[in-house]
Amino acid sequence: MIKGLYVHIPFCRNICGYCDFAKCRYEKNLADRYLLHLNREISEITQTNFDSIYIGGGTPTALSYEQLEELLQMLSRFKVEKEYTIEINPETFDMEKAELIKKYGVNRVSVGIQSFNEQLLAHMGRAHHNIDVHNTFRALDKVGISNRSIDLMYGFHNQTLGELLDDLNKAVRMNITHISIYALEVYPQTPFGMAGYQRVDDETDFLMYQTIIDFLNSHSFRQYETSNFALTTYQSEHNMLYWRYEDYLGVGLGASGKIRNLRYDNTRNFMDYIHDHYRKTEYKLTMKDQRFEAVMMNLRLLKGINIKEYDYRFETGLLALYHDAIEKNVNKGLLEIVDGYLRVTDKGLFVLNDILVDFMD
Repeated sequence: MIKGLYVHIPFCRNICGYCDFAKCRYEKNLADRYLLHLNREISEITQTNFDSIYIGGGTPTALSYEQLEELLQMLSRFKVEKEYTIEINPETFDMEKAELIKKYGVNRVSVGIQSFNEQLLAHMGRAHHNIDVHNTFRALDKVGISNRSIDLMYGFHNQTLGELLDDLNKAVRMNITHISIYALEVYPQTPFGMAGYQRVDDETDFLMYQTIIDFLNSHSFRQYETSNFALTTYQSEHNMLYWRYEDYLGVGLGASGKIRNLRYDNTRNFMDYIHDHYRKTEYKLTMKDQRFEAVMMNLRLLKGINIKEYDYRFETGLLALYHDAIEKNVNKGLLEIVDGYLRVTDKGLFVLNDILVDFMD
């Protein structure tokens, strides 16, 4: 059974400077057309239940109430066994939408806060204010959705360490279960990229990341993946599918999926999508591809790679297959083997990409 379904809603009320996801400005007629063709793509799914469904974007809550209900209705034929998540932007959420998502069984939300500093929010191109965050959480309280993740960001050139600590302090005081915090990346086709935006230097980036880890771990939000922290039992079920290198379906503009040895990417071209040309590329993954991708994803988890399970799954010996890469990085203090797991050390966490390059050789 494929365990996860990702559904992409590309519409946003405004475009943030850093965002590289498939997105476009919300227009009612465009959204109506998109949902029609999204429903056609979803209708091709024969499986009837999933461990998790994740509605992301873009901004799913940028849809009108009626459009959001149409989306939830088309997904209602699937039984969700564990976790049903929708992404929320505070400026596009209200009590009516809170009641709606509760009605259709959504039991987890991911709220795009990014920062509590309103000057920094304006710098990013975000449209919400802190009062919108307050109202969002009040609505979630009233409908009883208590499993809540928030997104934060760091690494903007005008962001100080003190401002980052202020964000973290405010975050841990909220009624939340999970925090995802991402370093700014500047992609060429984003507003930041086209403007030649410069993020913080590497030394400041390192200091900020270390501060985040130390602060959140000391406030009951335990790091379990490079960018994710959770209270004891609230790790993201859906995202764990990716990091465990399990199979999942993706539908909608720019969505991706993996089914056994097939990986696919949907088109990011809106006109292609609404002419039902969903699929852009498909890749047949060799066994070598799968073995490396599993290492790449598993090492993002602080728990690391279960060596015995890896050997059984890929009919190989991990320690022998990647002997040179493992030995090199163990000797440098970047990897370690503990209780049957190969994992990054505290030092290795900061240079994971460099470690993975050794596994590509």
